[in-house]
Amino acid sequence: MSGLILKLAAGEKVVINGALLENGDKPSSLRIADANARVLRCRDALRPDEVNTPVKQVYYAIQLLITGDLEEDNVLPALFREIDSLEDVFRGIDPQAIPQLRQMLRRGNHYSALCHMRNLVELEAELFRHAHLKNAMTEPQQAKVA
Repeated sequence: MSGLILKLAAGEKVVINGALLENGDKPSSLRIADANARVLRCRDALRPDEVNTPVKQVYYAIQLLITGDLEEDNVLPALFREIDSLEDVFRGIDPQAIPQLRQMLRRGNHYSALCHMRNLVELEAELFRHAHLKNAMTEPQQAKVA
């Protein structure tokens, strides 16, 4: 049988169709047979105070789709506009990243989209680090007086 297989650590929490579940004292595996189940590992969730970049805003919106806090019909048009604005940034790094994300969301594969977004969050962080270093190198250095 196919389905999503979650390997859970002892005490790990996961949200499935809006219900918070906590694994027992031992590691275990859980097979989600329903292809329409909304699954979110709590360790993958962003807290609202962590949503401070454009990519994290998209990630968080997908997270809220998974938990059922946002409805697909209401949020997808705005979400696709946000995703479109990211395309120019990521086209040179990974030309398929944004088109793949759009496909996943159009098919309703929110968990796959969230997993895909983790890579984009890491890439965005690297871009910000690079930009910060570049700015630090081009800023004029002022003499420090003791």
